[in-house]
Amino acid sequence: MKFISIALKDLKELIRDKRGLIFILFFPLLLIVVFGFAFGGMGQSNQQYNLAIVNYDEPATLPTSNETINYGNNLTQLLKDVTYQGNSSMHMFNVTIMSESEADILLKNRKIDALLIIPANFSRSVVALIKNTIQTTTNPLSQVNTSTVTSTLIIRGDTGYINFGVSQGILVGLLSEYQDQIITSTQNAVKGTPGASSAQYISYDVQPMAGTKNFTNFDFLAPGIMVFAILMLATTVAANLTREVEQGTLDRLKLSKMTGFDLLFGGMLPWSLIVVAQVLILFIVAVAVGFHWQGGINSIVLAIFAGIIGGIASIALGMIIAAFAQNDRQASNLGILVTVPISFIVGAFFQLPNLQVWGFQFNDFLPWTHTLNALRATLIYGGGWDAISYQLAASALLTVILFIIGLILFSKSRLSVDN
Repeated sequence: MKFISIALKDLKELIRDKRGLIFILFFPLLLIVVFGFAFGGMGQSNQQYNLAIVNYDEPATLPTSNETINYGNNLTQLLKDVTYQGNSSMHMFNVTIMSESEADILLKNRKIDALLIIPANFSRSVVALIKNTIQTTTNPLSQVNTSTVTSTLIIRGDTGYINFGVSQGILVGLLSEYQDQIITSTQNAVKGTPGASSAQYISYDVQPMAGTKNFTNFDFLAPGIMVFAILMLATTVAANLTREVEQGTLDRLKLSKMTGFDLLFGGMLPWSLIVVAQVLILFIVAVAVGFHWQGGINSIVLAIFAGIIGGIASIALGMIIAAFAQNDRQASNLGILVTVPISFIVGAFFQLPNLQVWGFQFNDFLPWTHTLNALRATLIYGGGWDAISYQLAASALLTVILFIIGLILFSKSRLSVDN
């Protein structure tokens, strides 16, 4: 349990080193503010987004009145009429009805922000939802659905385009409200109690649009700056470890028969707390200067989890740097030479070209690439665990490999009896 003593020691040293702590936490914060101003994050007001709708829906008959209705047209009208709260004259969407081929061309040229495709069975799924709501309202103990028809609406667009990210978030919220209103209005009509859930009847799927142009914007940059801040930990960790060698602290620790694992794992705990603080502070400031956040509290929790994995990878990288540095200044300089290029390689500041190595993107072999992908997926697009599980697993696996390499190199160069 020596790693606990090391963790407490490192935590006390981190608290005492106020200059280093301020630099680690607030230098990336300054970058967030600067980029927020430079790329239009600050002061953005409500705007109208260009939405194309392709309506393949076929009418269905209501069970209560035998009336034939096209709920695709109903949803389209709702999206045309919806306005921002507090500004009833400002419509959220400029809606255009067109063919799918026409919409794809406009998406590629960024003439529209998003495309919503309503499937042919949309009205039938709404009618099935109404039937099930009536049944469960009039007979709450019933567990049998009268019918189940699932329809999936497609939200298509360029995931590297900020306007699509915002449009997608608005659409997801409106679709959820639309389903809830159907249930509520049906329940009110039969004067019953809440019953059915809409999730099994109407869902949505986000389709990235291939072939669109990508450009740097603040929403794209904010998670990248978080990863840059996490990478900076490697420089500080390397300098601290090298300083312990110079001051003889490591020699005293070796007398206690401390292993490289104890040192790395013990140091990982307080630095993980720093990562949590970094992600939270940068997130709060990013939102304050215009970052369009999606996904609720769940996305923050997932972002912190992804950040901790990336932070552990940075600690391991710091160990590798410290294994070759002769003093803390050299460790700091070497850390900057390593971490800054890595931040560009993983795509923290701009989207990289698609270069394949053995069937993988060339930067997929770095854990911070997957950390960045996870942060963007959950914070920009509101993705849950399913959306980022692969990225987290890949980042964790690569972090374990880097951890082992750092453990071996640092133990050999600093903890062996010959040193």
